[in-house]
Amino acid sequence: MNILCRTLFDCTCTGTTGHFRSSQVPYPDRTGRLINDINDWNRSRNQHRNWETIMQMISLRAQPTIVQEPKCTDGVWQFEFSVETPGVYSTNNDIDNLDGLLNECAGIPMVVGLDETGTIEPSLTVNGPNQNLWFETINK
Repeated sequence: MNILCRTLFDCTCTGTTGHFRSSQVPYPDRTGRLINDINDWNRSRNQHRNWETIMQMISLRAQPTIVQEPKCTDGVWQFEFSVETPGVYSTNNDIDNLDGLLNECAGIPMVVGLDETGTIEPSLTVNGPNQNLWFETINK
């Protein structure tokens, strides 16, 4: 089962983890952005934290297999992933229903003030006028 995730949060997969070490600067993160100081590192780390948070939520019910890194287009980050069991994210075993995943994501804190283009709440909102996270099944 293939799923598309879209979000307004900057969830760039920078690869920045661990602790800041001034002896290792400058160096590029996975996006090629140069890390020169603690501020650069914090920004890159927070982008990656958002990525880790979304992946952890996806991984609560299933082990995602083919996962694309998120790409940003017009202020929306999106990526696709696959899971082996259709309906695993549903509360009623409907293959295309992702309500279980959406319910589990609702209200989860996220880091803001990165490369987002608009003002968003600092937590995942899965419905309503302030929605900032969407999942949909896709066929390939």
